[in-house]
Amino acid sequence: MFHVREFLYPSNVLTLARLGLLPFTLYFLQRPERRRLAFVCMGLGMLTDAIDGPIARRRGEVSNLGQVLDPIADKLVLDSAAVMLSRTRQFPWWATTILLARDVTILVLGFQIYRRKAHITTAQSVGKITTVGMTAALLLYTIDGPRSGRPMLYIAAIPLLLSIWLYLRRFARVMRDQEAL
Repeated sequence: MFHVREFLYPSNVLTLARLGLLPFTLYFLQRPERRRLAFVCMGLGMLTDAIDGPIARRRGEVSNLGQVLDPIADKLVLDSAAVMLSRTRQFPWWATTILLARDVTILVLGFQIYRRKAHITTAQSVGKITTVGMTAALLLYTIDGPRSGRPMLYIAAIPLLLSIWLYLRRFARVMRDQEAL
């Protein structure tokens, strides 16, 4: 499924770095006096998300590892930050629950598609927009709490909810096409 050399691709190294920053982000999120460090760690981590894909495409190093690792890293970072911010910075639990449910559903259904078709499904544009919006909301909650974070969360909720519908529709279509074979 993966070649060992894929772990050395710069884009995949960036994704692994994002995962490596996660424990520090979560640690700092638990400490009010360390919010700025949490903001920096999360911001750097999500910056790697913005640049790893373009680097992979420019270098011709789009890999199976990257296609699996990148969305998992995104989900782990956003979901765990949402849980921690719900515990520490008044990030609404309803938003955390929706985000977690969406991401678990995407992973489970994506695995089902892979099992049946040996094909890795890629993110849709609305999923990428959701990641950007939720990242902005979480960063704002980290640094300023609900005062700045809540308005961005409401904006990010639109593509979040739309992405749920579009991913479910896409899954149904892929599974229906598979059954027709």
